[in-house]
Amino acid sequence: MESGNENGFVTSANSQLVSRSLRIQSLVALLLSGGLLLLGPVAAYSSMFGSLAAYIPSLCFALLVVPKFGSDSATFLRTAAVAEVAKIFLTGLLCAAVFIWVKPLAAGWFFAGMAAVIFSGRFGMLFRADD
Repeated sequence: MESGNENGFVTSANSQLVSRSLRIQSLVALLLSGGLLLLGPVAAYSSMFGSLAAYIPSLCFALLVVPKFGSDSATFLRTAAVAEVAKIFLTGLLCAAVFIWVKPLAAGWFFAGMAAVIFSGRFGMLFRADD
């Protein structure tokens, strides 16, 4: 079994996988918002705010967890648990901020943007990084 501490391969592959997932998420957010410009600016920026409400916490999670790849299991799991709680809190905070301060807002497109970014991130994780 590869440990990641011997030559850094597993850590590097995991980092590449996370990086690919984040790139896919940002591309999907931009494409969705760009396409929604055809429907109007409110739909486009609502989708972009929803995308950002999902993307920013994912990015913060990655920045906290990726450096812990290859370290001991207890440190990694502790960091991942704390990062996940922070991600959930930050997502809720961003959603609340958008719904309080952004007017007008198309809530359906906001949540569509969030869902698109979340699911595209999972899609990006389906493939190995060394392809």
